[in-house]
Amino acid sequence: MNNSTPYLANLTPLRGIAALLTVMFHVDLMVGGGGNMLLKFKDSMLFTRMYLMVDFFFVLSGFIMYHVYGQWFAESVHKKDFKRFTIARFARVYPLHFVTLLYCVLLQLVFIAAGGIDMNPMNAISNDWATIPSHLLLLHSMNVNEWFTWNNASWSISTEWWMYMLFPFLVKLFSKLSSWGRLLMIAGCVGGYLLITFVIVPIVTVPESIAFTKVNPADLTINVSYQYGFLRCLFGFVLGMMVYQYYSENKGKRLFGNGYTFLVLTLGLGLCLHFAVPDVFTVLFFPLMLLSAAYGSTNMDKFFGTVPLQRIGDWSFSIYLVHQPLLYTAYTIMAYLNPPTPNASAGPPPSYDMLTGWVICLVFIGITLLVSWFTYNFVEVPARQWINARFGKKTFVVSH
Repeated sequence: MNNSTPYLANLTPLRGIAALLTVMFHVDLMVGGGGNMLLKFKDSMLFTRMYLMVDFFFVLSGFIMYHVYGQWFAESVHKKDFKRFTIARFARVYPLHFVTLLYCVLLQLVFIAAGGIDMNPMNAISNDWATIPSHLLLLHSMNVNEWFTWNNASWSISTEWWMYMLFPFLVKLFSKLSSWGRLLMIAGCVGGYLLITFVIVPIVTVPESIAFTKVNPADLTINVSYQYGFLRCLFGFVLGMMVYQYYSENKGKRLFGNGYTFLVLTLGLGLCLHFAVPDVFTVLFFPLMLLSAAYGSTNMDKFFGTVPLQRIGDWSFSIYLVHQPLLYTAYTIMAYLNPPTPNASAGPPPSYDMLTGWVICLVFIGITLLVSWFTYNFVEVPARQWINARFGKKTFVVSH
């Protein structure tokens, strides 16, 4: 079976932008002492809610999987197609996941061999040797670990992998839904987000030594990851599948297929992030923005079709997976050159002033883009092509 589906070029830059916003969120969080560096909390909560960019990826994945592979499983799930699909997805996500995991492990080994001393309890829990098998098996967000481990950002890759395995069995079921059935599924996803907000978030555990990292249920957030992260991915992925069906039928094209609607939706999203509106409302902008961008318009197509935006989109997976190992590298070097005192109290790292923070952030983004270009061209693409050619019998290779 050949891939005859058109490439949705307008969605590629959105991946890249979401990845860069995730980088900024983690720089603000890890360098800025828990946030409050790039923008002060009293001025805006914008960056404190950028963890929701991961949910954008979940919605996008559901949309794209249906677009690219929906025809494979529209009638039934054949063993041959499921195998080829699994190989294609493995080739897409696993090589770079493995390389970044290996890098984090080697970085820790080098630090130990060099005699480095790290008194940070968060690092001690994160670099837990016993959790490596869960990473290798992509199980590290499936309630098997007590906190983030190794390449922390890869928790979402774990959840997406298991959604990939579930996806083929959902296609036929979802394709038979009536209009009311789709609305009920969307309502079910909203209900799922509410379940996370009010039931799941309060029961997520945090090691006692880093209790200050526990998510506050009063924030009305869906920010779960190493525990119950699969639920968060499930609801976003299904939302993406639902909105794709509207796209495939050209529903609402006149309303959504123009740049003005996209700008209004972007403004709405920004305001929700700025005011820290409960996450369940904020995430609902994502499927609508995807629908608008997928329909496109003359001006949208020109803007999103520019080479820089397309390249950033191409590198988005690398940007997402390499940025935290790069942050760990900087921290490891600092910990080696400036050993902490044994009596140092545990807590978030010190913060910088806003100007210094933005300089650090922009420089770090530049380094991340450079490394991402390298890993995309010399890890992602070659590995994907080799695995598909060797094990997928030269099935089509997609970049999504």
